[in-house]
Amino acid sequence: MAAPELLSDEGYRADGRRPAEIRKVRARMGVFEQADGSAYIEQGNTKALAVVYGPHEMRGSRGKALPERALVNCQFSMATFSTGERRRRPHGDRQAGELALLLRDTFEAAILTHLFPRSQIDIYVQVTETRGAGAGAARCKSHCGFGAAAAWCKSHCGLGSVSGAKVIAVS
Repeated sequence: MAAPELLSDEGYRADGRRPAEIRKVRARMGVFEQADGSAYIEQGNTKALAVVYGPHEMRGSRGKALPERALVNCQFSMATFSTGERRRRPHGDRQAGELALLLRDTFEAAILTHLFPRSQIDIYVQVTETRGAGAGAARCKSHCGFGAAAAWCKSHCGLGSVSGAKVIAVS
């Protein structure tokens, strides 16, 4: 079976976008008042909520505190109704655990954790609807929630090449 073509002969993607055109994005910041940062984001057919608490004192076991930097705690979940397939366990499945680790690694590289020794930053991402772009979209959404909480975060953008054409946000 042949792989689907990313670009048509006319130079358009399957959804009608040009190679350098990103999906329509709608965002609302500060959707949860009690959080330090939060965002609801729609990008294409993917919808997600991201919430950030912290930096704050360590909760639970103080033995996990890192003396030189903040501990970043990430949790990722997909609503049971978010995809075409029904999920029995929205939390705690292997895929959610792997995506939580991916988010944690992303944020540990993006946050200036050395500014907050012996503290904790909690990041929660809930995908409420997705059409296959859950992991990358979740990372973007949580960055927006994090940006609402603090200005000490770096930013990123994806760029690729398809058949010699430069493509923004390849997925």
